[in-house]
Amino acid sequence: IGMQGCTRPEEAPEFLGVRNIKVNKVEKTTAHLNAEAYFHNPNDVKMTLRKIDVDVTMEGEKIGSIDQSTRIKIPPQSDFKVPLDATFNIGDVGVLNSILGMLGGKKMKVRYEGHVKVTMHGIPMRVPVDYEDEIKLR
Repeated sequence: IGMQGCTRPEEAPEFLGVRNIKVNKVEKTTAHLNAEAYFHNPNDVKMTLRKIDVDVTMEGEKIGSIDQSTRIKIPPQSDFKVPLDATFNIGDVGVLNSILGMLGGKKMKVRYEGHVKVTMHGIPMRVPVDYEDEIKLR
């Protein structure tokens, strides 16, 4: 009894970055953002993305986290995007200044650290996310 049809070990999807960041609304000390996370599935099999659990830091300071459960089907050997909804506490003056700086066109270093959970053939996998980007909001 074995796994038939498996010719090689499966690889974890690769995190490519976050794009299309938009500030939806700001309420008192909270900013609601939407973005899209991009990944690449190098495998010959489809997967299901189950959970995203990623902390977001800007200029070395934690500004929020993305914690959402989902059931997104990932086609084999493809790039795919996942919609993200994030809430950031901008009560901290430093964070507010950073966001205002970005809105003014200043580039900021943003780091995404954590993991996503996917299932492949019904087997759960944790995929580490450790990605840094310079972003500028417009």
